[in-house]
Amino acid sequence: MSAVRAEISGIMLPTVFPSLDHALPVLWDQVRRRPIREAHRDFIRLCIGPGGGDGVAHCLARGGRWSVTLYIGDMTDWTAHPITITTHPAP
Repeated sequence: MSAVRAEISGIMLPTVFPSLDHALPVLWDQVRRRPIREAHRDFIRLCIGPGGGDGVAHCLARGGRWSVTLYIGDMTDWTAHPITITTHPAP
């Protein structure tokens, strides 16, 4: 897979990585340190966590984009942070 651009709105600025395999650990590191409800964390882990990424790679191969919204906080006080990964042309 080619280079990818990944960001977490309000948490991690858009960054270009040489591959999805380089981007996923950085994204997961940003997510796992946040106060996220367990069920939502499990879903995000399946997408971008260790051993994940197959679905993301499939979406990038088909449409060049994958995104999901990360909800940080508890049930009554949370903020939404879209996680976006797109293919990026190699320099």
